[in-house]
Amino acid sequence: MELSTVIFDIGGVVLNWVPERAYEQVMPATEVPEFMKRIGFDGWNRANDALASIEGSEDDLVARFPADEARIRGYRQHFLRTVTEMVSGTPAVIAELGQAGVRLGALTNWAADMFALARPRFGVFTRFGDIVVSGTEGVVKPDPEIYRLACERLGIHPGEAVFIDDSPGNVHAAEEFGLHGLHFTSAAQLREDLVGLGLLADRVQITEPIFHWTLRSRWDEATASGDFPWSSRDAGYNAEGFVHCSFADQVDGTCRRFYGDVPGAELVLLRLDPTPDLPIVVEDGYPHLFAPLPVDRVTVVQRP
Repeated sequence: MELSTVIFDIGGVVLNWVPERAYEQVMPATEVPEFMKRIGFDGWNRANDALASIEGSEDDLVARFPADEARIRGYRQHFLRTVTEMVSGTPAVIAELGQAGVRLGALTNWAADMFALARPRFGVFTRFGDIVVSGTEGVVKPDPEIYRLACERLGIHPGEAVFIDDSPGNVHAAEEFGLHGLHFTSAAQLREDLVGLGLLADRVQITEPIFHWTLRSRWDEATASGDFPWSSRDAGYNAEGFVHCSFADQVDGTCRRFYGDVPGAELVLLRLDPTPDLPIVVEDGYPHLFAPLPVDRVTVVQRP
């Protein structure tokens, strides 16, 4: 059966998830690993994947470890600190699959209320036709029922789809169900695997420089911190899933359209020379950088 669909796991494939970051807000970082082991965090979290809300589960854990109540509740209170960035390279692969006409879906083990917090913060999720969340359904990978649900929502036969997960056990269960499984280790390897399956062609390398307009104040902050978290004037990188850029002949038009009300002295034009390691995909005629803008590789070409 011809492959037409790709279904992505989310945690560890699309988004990085680092639970320790939440607990580091309520205790010294050096104490976090032992604390998580002592309260049985891994088992508690796996059980939460089947839940619509972890509030009751949190109360149960507090009842077992009452002296640790403030620390235990720190996970839910600071949950958004655990999912602050996308997995490098994966959003570009998702964009390319969409351009190639491949149907896209996602299937994740995640408590429904926690996923609801993360979902609006990441624009990459808008590229999926459907996202099946275990906590919403009350069924968790590797149960075959959740794979059936994903295929049903996308309107496909299992033999039409590739399923990608960083858990070998989940990949094996997907294959037992009839999906074509891929174990995720890196976006580069994933892309190579998808080329081998005929779902993608070799990436077209951009050889001409690309440009990005930004406010001078933002660029000053970026050069001081080493981090540029923006995609456009009005949106952050995570919210868009990429950095908006222009080719040389698009620079003036982009400035007029989005910064026409800003005095020239308050603007900076940045130049980035593409290299094979930078995931740049042209969408609607414009180059989109599917990685944070690398501050140390950018040249300021106009600073009135």
